Amino acid sequence: MEENTSQEKKNMKMFVYGLVGILVLAIVGSASVGVYRVYAKADTDKFTLAVAKILRLPIMKVNGERVLYSDYADDLKAIHVLVAYDKTTGGQNGASTLTEEQMSDQVLWRLTNSILVKNAAAKYGVTVEQKDIDDLTANLLKQFKDTSEIEKEIETRYGWTFAQYQEKVIKNYILQQKITDKIQTDATAREAIRSKAAQVLADIKGGKDFATEAKIYGEDGTKDNGGDLGWFGKGDMVPEFEKAVFALKPGEITQDLVETQYGYHIIKLEEIKTDKAKDPKTGKMVETEKVHARHILFKFPDAQASLDAMAKAASIQLYVKIHNPFTDVNTGATASSTTK
Repeated sequence: MEENTSQEKKNMKMFVYGLVGILVLAIVGSASVGVYRVYAKADTDKFTLAVAKILRLPIMKVNGERVLYSDYADDLKAIHVLVAYDKTTGGQNGASTLTEEQMSDQVLWRLTNSILVKNAAAKYGVTVEQKDIDDLTANLLKQFKDTSEIEKEIETRYGWTFAQYQEKVIKNYILQQKITDKIQTDATAREAIRSKAAQVLADIKGGKDFATEAKIYGEDGTKDNGGDLGWFGKGDMVPEFEKAVFALKPGEITQDLVETQYGYHIIKLEEIKTDKAKDPKTGKMVETEKVHARHILFKFPDAQASLDAMAKAASIQLYVKIHNPFTDVNTGATASSTTK
């Protein structure tokens, strides 16, 4: 009798172990299928997303930080909702023309930008406080009747709750604004730019060609044309620039750097002419002086330029077989179908 009982216990253990083994194999098999559908197919069905969330599968790494595939899928769903919404409003926001590839690219860039902004925030020592979120939320609410109306608007546009919108959009926006303020008021960075501009001015005074120096150092759209601004009259430029250029004689350059809201300028006056134009106040034809000038602009520190530089220098590893938008901007991006 005891032998039978002992044998029954052994049989039960074997049954349990066998059942557990079957379950483990089933789970491993399902997980393997889910992993394959993520990295080989970039699927976003419920089964694949469930596996991706449970296993916390990354779609990429940005400077060593994992970006989850589930976050990518969530944002991709939101942009599809936005595209559908835009179509119902006649394409006012331009989203309705986005292709599947462009939508995916935008999501990848948004997720990457969030990490770059977070890295920049750590570098410049800025954080988001609850008061910052409350203040921005209060400003947003001024455009709506009440909280329920803005929640409905966010859900209609993105399929998100307002809490999700705050986490995904508002916090990132606040960080970017704080980083911008920090960079633009960075006295050390401004002095470095001024020092560089002063050296170029000294080189031009020493005989270097203005147009050539503009092509090397200019930081606006005129650099490729040697800093050529074409012809313009009074009122066409910001006051500080206008005062400096109209004080010059043809062939002269400013003896000192000219500071405007955009940065430091070195200005050269090429020609002066007088045109006749109708006075908007009197309607009479009057003579107006116009100048043809060149300049070299050394921009003040710029947050977007800083983030762009961070993006170009970033190490971005994309693991899923989808279009890789990062290779188009000379980043350190690589594509791989295996996780790390």
